[in-house]
Amino acid sequence: MNYIKSKEVAVLVIGPFNEPFDYLLNDNSEDIRIGQIVEVPFGNRSIVGIIVSQGSGRIQKEKLKTIKQIFQIEPISAECIEFISFLANWNCVFKGLVLKMVLSPIEAITSPKTSKIYKLNLKIIKTIESTKKSNFTPKEKLVVEFLSNSDRYFNADELASECKVSTTLLKNMLKKNIILKEVKNKSVTSFSEKISDKGINLSDQKLLNKHQLNAIKKLKEAIENKRPECFLLDGVPGSGKTETYFEAVRISLEQGKQVLILLPEISLTPDWEARFYNKFGFKPLVWHSAITKNKKKEIWLSAINGVKGVIVGARSALMLPFANLGLIIVDEEHEPAFKQEETIRYNARDMAIFRATKSSAPIVLASATPSLETYYNMKIGKYIHLILPERATGAAMPEIRLLDLKLNLPDKGRWISPVLIDEIKSKLLKKEQTLLFLNRRGYAPLSICNACGHKIKCINCETWLVEHKSNDLLICHHCGFSKKISNICVSCGNEGQIKACGPGVERIEEEIKYYFPEAELAVLSSDTMTNPKILFDTIERIKKNEINIIIGTQMIAKGHDFPNLRLVGIIDGDVGLSGGDLRAAERSFQILQQVSGRSGRHILNESDKGIVVLQTFDVENEIIKAIAKNDRDDFFQKELNSRKNANMPPFGRLASIILSSK
Repeated sequence: MNYIKSKEVAVLVIGPFNEPFDYLLNDNSEDIRIGQIVEVPFGNRSIVGIIVSQGSGRIQKEKLKTIKQIFQIEPISAECIEFISFLANWNCVFKGLVLKMVLSPIEAITSPKTSKIYKLNLKIIKTIESTKKSNFTPKEKLVVEFLSNSDRYFNADELASECKVSTTLLKNMLKKNIILKEVKNKSVTSFSEKISDKGINLSDQKLLNKHQLNAIKKLKEAIENKRPECFLLDGVPGSGKTETYFEAVRISLEQGKQVLILLPEISLTPDWEARFYNKFGFKPLVWHSAITKNKKKEIWLSAINGVKGVIVGARSALMLPFANLGLIIVDEEHEPAFKQEETIRYNARDMAIFRATKSSAPIVLASATPSLETYYNMKIGKYIHLILPERATGAAMPEIRLLDLKLNLPDKGRWISPVLIDEIKSKLLKKEQTLLFLNRRGYAPLSICNACGHKIKCINCETWLVEHKSNDLLICHHCGFSKKISNICVSCGNEGQIKACGPGVERIEEEIKYYFPEAELAVLSSDTMTNPKILFDTIERIKKNEINIIIGTQMIAKGHDFPNLRLVGIIDGDVGLSGGDLRAAERSFQILQQVSGRSGRHILNESDKGIVVLQTFDVENEIIKAIAKNDRDDFFQKELNSRKNANMPPFGRLASIILSSK
């Protein structure tokens, strides 16, 4: 333990500060450790911070302010403090602002549940050590040695049980001043009790194939030997990546460790959580912005107390003050959602790799379509490659059919070609499901006046307003501005000349209702799936085959397993293929590959495998051809060559300078 010997300490406070400020400890403060959470006077207010070292000695002692309060809570670990500094330095932000994210559930700090705990009286122990005289009885000596070698705090019953002594003996030791009693926050034990009560019951390992077992063997060695290695768990959609890393989770829990699992979106959490529960028999703690303050407090305390368990969450879960981290999983590691673009900008995947290294914990990056940076690091040997080349069920990969829209035009005013309509009809007759994918929310991406050509734009950011027919609004998907739909042109005044251009998922829903009025539909986008329960219930209905046709945006493209889904129709395969974004081609390939992988995951008959119909006007596009051939590595190599020639990431770095004004 890193105890502070000086009465002057350096405190890093939350806020826009990089350097700590010197403060004085109270005369009665003792056993103060680095990482201790404190409240200090700061100007005319009080502020929270952590002790990071002894004082600098640069300021005269009489000018220093005294710490107001030392919270009776476990200190932030040395690894977490180092992580705060690294994230701040790497991303050019203030350390105090990163600390603010770590200490975000302030209720956990200011109002912890308390219990009476026992600890050694270090002054008495030091006196005995210096005089080399001890009058301890054998049982007292046992308690002293036990507390000396433990980083934990214990209440009377726990300490008596661990040392196999009576609570009466502890009371006598209190009277002799050998041990001290103080009020401290209760350790969060409910989560680990749930694990031990229920047991960790995984399904039979015989269900795992040889590729999964090989990956698990390598992960097991790294976990048990505390090797901070980075693994790329790389497998085709449906290859059993989740089942594979679940085994790694089990191994880490058996070591008494904490496990952090990062998911890119809250929308994936309910379905994932159900799979976890079916596998383990208990629920993980789920961390994201929508959970209650009390739940945040519970999770935060379990993290800082080093309680064995699993925490799953979005990128902000990485900021929890873990004290006993044994494994990190980053699922769908390629997802842009792991990059925070507001306030403190950071990539949670990259920061997770550093955090795992400092915690001597392995990290698993899981993806069917890894980011180009991750793929490159694997190719040069920086990351260990765990490959799952086939579907876990034994099902064949789907047949990809390119549909040239220049030769197979949809009917006038429609967006689905007759060929795809016939395929949908065929699946409906067989009571099989269809997924129609279009990564565009709303009804239409553009509204234009036929009389004067005026395009309706956002008053704030000049981007086109997207028509949302379901709630009669035009909405800006950049800044959130919205206004009611009007049929009068604001430019020329003509009435009834406003035309919706292009399709969104609402328009595809309208078209499907026209062709198949009896079919049961579900539209999955952030506009319709407004909370986790609605999403979970919809996913369950799909799994029970109560939905015939699913229409969705990228929300439905990944992380879901629908046993009866036989057909995927990609309405506009050309969306996102071009543009100024360096990663446009990479991300277009990833999302098309992911959504294609939803089809036929449970068909074991080679002659009846799943089908993907990809509508495109550009059948010669390199991305479209790579999807059709299911040749990811060839596409990635071409993209890497292109990046290398231009000295672009991962071979070079880019800096973004954003200028804005009002």
